[in-house]
Amino acid sequence: MLDARNPDIFSKFIDDSLNNKIIIFLTFLSKIFNKIDENDKNYQIFFDYIFHRIETDLRELGYGDMSVNKKMKVIVTKFYSILLDFKNFDNKDKLNRVEILAKYFKNIKEIDEFSAMINSYLSIDNSKLNDN
Repeated sequence: MLDARNPDIFSKFIDDSLNNKIIIFLTFLSKIFNKIDENDKNYQIFFDYIFHRIETDLRELGYGDMSVNKKMKVIVTKFYSILLDFKNFDNKDKLNRVEILAKYFKNIKEIDEFSAMINSYLSIDNSKLNDN
């Protein structure tokens, strides 16, 4: 199963950094949020829970209040950008997918394979996600 903690992502495609781990997580998370109706009452509850956990984890890593607030603003803004860019990612042409990935990740190795891997994850049928 492909997930944000898969070490192959970082050994084969992108640098192993906190920023890249967060971007990968947000990319995978965007699949869920792009499938949930924004008017669903659970949408906001889920959003609040996820971003509260990220904030808590940053504090546990030793970041101070001012630093956490700045990082959270950047993370939330980036998440909304990812939501838009990765919506219907599987329906976009290969060049468009590569451009989107290059927007978020620096120094991607084997970008075509990375694009295909992200695309295969984001195009998984929701019924298959429920099986895991």
